Amino acid sequence: MPIEILETERLRIRQFHESDLDRCRQFRREVFALDESPNRARSWLLWTIDSYRELSYLGQPPYADYAVEIKDSGELVGAVGIVPALVPWGALKGNPADQLLSPEIGLFWGIMPDFRRRGFASEAAGALLAYLFHDLAARQVVATTERDNIASRRTMQRLGMRLLRNPNPEPHWCQVVGLIEHSGER
Repeated sequence: MPIEILETERLRIRQFHESDLDRCRQFRREVFALDESPNRARSWLLWTIDSYRELSYLGQPPYADYAVEIKDSGELVGAVGIVPALVPWGALKGNPADQLLSPEIGLFWGIMPDFRRRGFASEAAGALLAYLFHDLAARQVVATTERDNIASRRTMQRLGMRLLRNPNPEPHWCQVVGLIEHSGER
């Protein structure tokens, strides 16, 4: 089931469009420190746009990044996404030697620096989480981050996620795992 538009009180979560190229490039530079050429940024954007159609055609979950914009102004402030996430459940359950990674449905968010500390990450990620539980009937969703990313850890907590600490330093993007399970209510 493709995501067309999700709305919250202040935000609109929507598919990216080709007209978002300049803001996407700025977003990727500011949030991920990617200094990409216009051609590389355009390639990523077209791949993202194509994925909406192709994953829907294949009946797959809508794994992709989605634009987060302010409803009143239409200004793009960040992105949220559904990603396949690999989690070392054995290490999280107390066996640091267990490095096996298990696939999970992952939730991602990123807000440009000028728009942080306004609750946009929690609001947008919360809307996507509700979609995953209610429309896709996901059983559980995870988010991962580094230990020193306090803002992401706080967002996970605001979403109701239980934080699990990976005793292993690697992979660096999976030092902390936020986990939330669906209550079963639709």
